[in-house]
This record gives sequence, C-alpha cells and structure tokens, in this order.
Amino acid sequence: MVGNTKFWQDEYPHTLRYRDTTLHLRAPIAAHTRQAFERLIDQSANARRVSAPLGCARSKLFTKREKLDSLRKKWRMQRGSPRRNGLYDWSLEELINTREANRRGARVPDLVGYGYTRSRFGLMQDFFLVTEQLTGHVDGLTVLRESAEAVYRVIAASFELLHALHCSGITHMDLWAANVMLPLQGKAQAIDLENSFAEPTAFFSETLGFQFGFFYYREIYRYITEADYDAAVECALAEYFPDVQRAAFNRVYALAKHEEIGRLERRDIFTSGVLESRW
Repeated sequence: MVGNTKFWQDEYPHTLRYRDTTLHLRAPIAAHTRQAFERLIDQSANARRVSAPLGCARSKLFTKREKLDSLRKKWRMQRGSPRRNGLYDWSLEELINTREANRRGARVPDLVGYGYTRSRFGLMQDFFLVTEQLTGHVDGLTVLRESAEAVYRVIAASFELLHALHCSGITHMDLWAANVMLPLQGKAQAIDLENSFAEPTAFFSETLGFQFGFFYYREIYRYITEADYDAAVECALAEYFPDVQRAAFNRVYALAKHEEIGRLERRDIFTSGVLESRW
C-alpha cells in the first residue's frame, strides 16, 4: 500500500477475504453486503475499468474495479510506488485524494474501503475502490440532457461546489458536469478525484482559470452561449477576490475553454502555471 501500511490498516481495520481478493474496510459489514462483494469478485472483469453500485440496494455502496494491464503497473500498485514523474497510478491517486478529502470534510463520497486481487504468484491483478453511493443524486450531465433549461442551475451548483472544495484545500482538476452530483435537496458533491491535489499551488490564478475553462469545454458549451458563460464566471470570481491575478487567469481560461488539455498537462498548470508546448 501507499506510505505507512500500518496507517492504512488502522484506518481500515476490517478485512474481507474471498478467493484471491482482499478488501480493507472502515467498518464491519452485514452478511448481505459480504454476499454482494463475493458476487462482484466472482464476476469476470472483462472491461479494463468498471464503475457501478454494489449489487445490494441495502448496502448503498459504489464500487470501482480496475484491471491492471501491465507488469510494471502491477508492481507499482503492489508496492505503492510512484511512476517516474512522481505520480501514483490513477487508482491510487483517487484512493489517496478521496481519503484526504474525507479527512478535511470536503463534499465528496465517503471512502468505505479498498482492496485488490492477487494472482497465484502473489502479484496484484485488480484494484478495488469502495465509496458510499450517493443515493438521491443525479450527475449534472444527466440533468442537462434531460432539460437544457437547467444549465444555469447546474452551473451555479458546480461553481458553488468548486469554491467549497477550494475552501477545503482540495483542487479538482477533472471537475465537469458529469463529476458533479446534484441532490434533490442540499448541496452538490464531487466525484472522481484521481486528478486532484490536496496541497496548495503557487499558481492559483492559472489553476482556477483552467478549472472554469475546462468546465465550459466539457459539454457545457452545448447548452449556453460563451458570452453568458463568461458572465457567470465573472460573478463567481467575486468569491475569490483579491486572490486572482486576472492576466494569469484569463490566459489559461481562454485556452481551456476551447482546447483539450490532457490529464498530465493539467497537473503542469497546477505545478508550474504553464503549458510549455502552447505558451
């Protein structure tokens, strides 16, 4: 595991072992939950990554299962080692970031546990992440596809969530409509934290510019004019005054609204404030 193994064992002390799979859980589970986990483990993992509610309505859990597709990745995941660029593989990044966001009280699903399947030679094959299921929530993209008129509600809820995450010291670099879970009542929550940071950046304005621009680029542009979106962003920026340097913000915001920026490039913005291949 990542870092201090005892730390993770102390925080997730309840172990479920079934066949070649071990799950480390935060609390004891009921018999019906165990049976649902066993059914999940018995399923052949044909897809590289599967995300779905656990097959037990009473459990209210959501599971992610990733099939590790290379020998190097299996070794890294097993040893909890980062890649050459200093980052962990995305599944471990999500585990670490979700746990830290929970610790800070950020509005993300509770991390219930994690686990892995090993081969008969002891090498890790699959990785599992278990979180609470956000019942009574619908993701923002689904809301938009059902009613384009909801775009302002989705934007308002997402911008409020973005600011709340910043207040908790969490920078989500993949926050788009599908990763914003909207409840029937209450405030939105964020999911999919694999590309996130829990430490401050020296390039806050550039990072924020990316986040607002990326939110527009990923689907929102289909439901609102760019001018109206710019006006909504301008209102939202009042929450960040006077921390935003407008020249730096505008430079990244203008690019992120119209060009695809890959996951590693987003991290460059957070760590260095620039995309050398473009600026």
